[in-house]
Formats: sequence, structure tokens, C-alpha cells
Amino acid sequence: MKRIDLHCHVLPGVDDGAADFGESLRMLKSAAKQGVYAVVATSHYSRQFRNEEPERFRMLREELQRRARIEIQENFTVYSGQEVFYTEDVVQKLDEKKLLTLNGSSYVLTEFHPSMPYSMIINGVRELTMAQYTPIIAHFERYSALREKGRVEELIQAGALMQMNYKPIGGKWYEETTRWCRKMLKEGNVHFLGSDMHNMRTRKPELMEASHWMEKHLDNEYMKDISYANAEKILKNKIL
Repeated sequence: MKRIDLHCHVLPGVDDGAADFGESLRMLKSAAKQGVYAVVATSHYSRQFRNEEPERFRMLREELQRRARIEIQENFTVYSGQEVFYTEDVVQKLDEKKLLTLNGSSYVLTEFHPSMPYSMIINGVRELTMAQYTPIIAHFERYSALREKGRVEELIQAGALMQMNYKPIGGKWYEETTRWCRKMLKEGNVHFLGSDMHNMRTRKPELMEASHWMEKHLDNEYMKDISYANAEKILKNKIL
């Protein structure tokens, strides 16, 4: 199965992801061996990483793509983006072009604090959608507030889309998060997948265990959608 990795930290030296271009390329090579032909470089914007330098990110993306096309695949693509930690001033910063949407589209990879109350999450979703952005909730399996029945569906109804990380899907059957992730997949509540890779030591791209489970339990068309087809659409700013 070919893949677009919608969530990864491969730009060198800007957050807690790749330290340099060498590590970036090792990460991309590993991902490519697992079917990835394009990634969205979603470096952090957060309290810890106040990354409001879109032009610097564009230059790093261009250089990483240039090197990847020499060392990995001639048509390997690195798209621009950010993982934007939601705060009250995020819409203003997006409007001012201080933060990056995904490939210049209206879609924003949006992160919340894992313990944030549900009322604040859905208010954030509504604020973004009212400003004509579509929030893609990053690694939505991490938010304790979303485990309550019906809340994920309510967020989707409110205009959000859902990104899940590969790794917990491939966990052990008795792990609570793994069971919940698989349930969400079977119910069709996942729109995108991402590795969330940060390095080649503790947070490397690990996609195959999840893929093996999905091939056994999910419809092939849905697998294509969440692996690459949905990502291809939104990176062209098409409505999903």
C-alpha cells in the first residue's frame, strides 16, 4: 500500500524532531521502505516551539525535498505544514500567515493538550471552522475527552477531520488505546494516518504492524482513502 505521511517532524533543527538533514533523510528512507512516497513536514507550533517563521520552513522543506529526490526517489515529495497547538490567538496567526496550513490549503493540523476538556476542544474546532479553516485533529487517540461515546462523531459533524497515528493501531489486542483505535477505524471515523516520527531512535516510522492489521480487518477502498487518497485531495485544497 502506498502512503502519504500527513504528520511527521522531519525538518531539521526546528523542534524535537530531526536534528539535522542526515537524520531527516534516514527517517524518510525508512518511511519510503514502508510505502511512503510523500510526507507533510508538520513541525511544532506550541508554547515550547514558537515557530512563526514560515519562510524558513519553506526553505528547509525545499532543501530536504531536493536531497530526498537524489537519495531516495526522484519524485519523493515533501509538503509544507505545521502541527499547530491550539490557543486563542491561533486564528489570528493563521490569518496573518505566521503559521502554515497544509500545503497552503485551508486545512490545519491542530493539536490540543491531551487532558483538555471536551468543551474547549469543540469550541476550538468551531472557532477554526467559522474562520474558514478545516481542523484536522492530530493523533486524536491521545485525547482522554474523546473516549466518551459520540464525541468524535460530534466533532466530525462540527467540521473537524481526524488523524490517527499508525503505531497504536499495531499494538497488542489487550491494550486499551489499541482497541479504541481499531474501533474508530472499523466505524469509519479516521480520515488520515501519520507516523508522527521524530527521530530514528525512540520515535521512528513504524507503519507495518498497523498495516498488517488494517489489511485483515478494513475494506480496501477505505484503506486507500486513509493511507493516501484523502491526503491527496486536501493537499490540493479539495473538499473531502
